[in-house]
Amino acid sequence: MSVLPQSQTGVVEILGRKVGNGPDLERHRCLIVAELGINHCGKPDLAMKMIAAAKAAGVDVVKFQKRTLSATYTAQANADPNATAIGLAHYMPLLRECELPDDAWPRLRAYAADLGLGFLVTPWDEPSVDFLERIGVGAYKVSSADMTNIFLHRKIGATGKPVIASTGMATELEMFAAIRSLMAAAPGRLVLMHAVSSYPAAFRDCQLHSILRMKVNHGVPVGWSGHERGVAVSAAAAALGADVIERHFTLDRTMPGPDQAASLEPDGLRKLVERVRAFEEAYGDPLTNKVMTRGELQTRELLGKSLVVYALKPEGGK
Repeated sequence: MSVLPQSQTGVVEILGRKVGNGPDLERHRCLIVAELGINHCGKPDLAMKMIAAAKAAGVDVVKFQKRTLSATYTAQANADPNATAIGLAHYMPLLRECELPDDAWPRLRAYAADLGLGFLVTPWDEPSVDFLERIGVGAYKVSSADMTNIFLHRKIGATGKPVIASTGMATELEMFAAIRSLMAAAPGRLVLMHAVSSYPAAFRDCQLHSILRMKVNHGVPVGWSGHERGVAVSAAAAALGADVIERHFTLDRTMPGPDQAASLEPDGLRKLVERVRAFEEAYGDPLTNKVMTRGELQTRELLGKSLVVYALKPEGGK
C-alpha cells in the first residue's frame, strides 16, 4: 500500500542539497545533521561553540529546537507542572532555562551560514513557526511528538519550505495517516525519518529495517534520527540506504539536560561522518557491472593463473 501522490518524487532539495534516489538510481550524498536541540543550555555563546565544533566534525546541517511554552503546553501545565503529566514538573524548568533569547537566533543562523552549514529548526508550536519565518529559516523539522499534529503540519507546510518529519512514538497505522497529512501539507518537499524515541535507544530496539520499508511504502527520502549510543548503528543506517542521518550533539555529555546522555561528543560526531563518507565512496555506481580496477589488473598480472592446453600428437604420428 502506498500514499504516494503523483507530485511526490524520491529526491528533495533541502538547504541547497539534494537528498534521496532519483529514477536513474543516482544516490545523492547522505545529509548529516548535528542536532544541537537544547544541549546549548540556553547559552548563545555555547551554541556558537557547538556550531563551530559541528562544522569541524564535517556535518552538513545544524539543528535547533524552538518552543513558545505558552503555546506548546496548556495553561494548567505552565501554571502548575505538578498537576499534569508525570515528569513535567522536572522538565518544564529545564525547558525554560534552555530557551535561547530571541535576539540570539539571527546571529546563530548567520554564523552557521558563514561556515557553510544548513540551519534547520524544529518548531514545537505554531507561534514558533511565525518567529522562525521572520528570521528566515530555510527548512523545518517536525518532531516525533508532533507526528500526528495536523495543525502544525499545515502551518509548516504553508511556508513552502522543505520538511523533515520524524516518525517515533507512532504505530504503523498512525504513520500512514500522519504521512498522508504531511504529504498534503508539503507535496514534493517531504523527507521522513525513522526514529525510536527512547533516550538512549537500545540497539535491539532500533529496527533499521523500517528505513527500507518506509522508502517502498511512501516513495520519499527516508533517514535515521538516532538516539542510540555510539556510531555503529547510525553508520549501518547509512549503509542500508538512509538519505539523512541526524544525531544529537553536545560538547560534554555530563552537562545538564534531557538529551545529553544520548548525544555524540565532537570526536564521536567526527567518527560518524568519516564512516558515512567512507561507505559512500565504497558504494559505487549500481547501474554499472563489476569492473576490474587498475590495481586489480596489476595484481592479476603478477598472481593470476591461466590454463594452457597442449594438443598431443597421436602415437606414431608425424
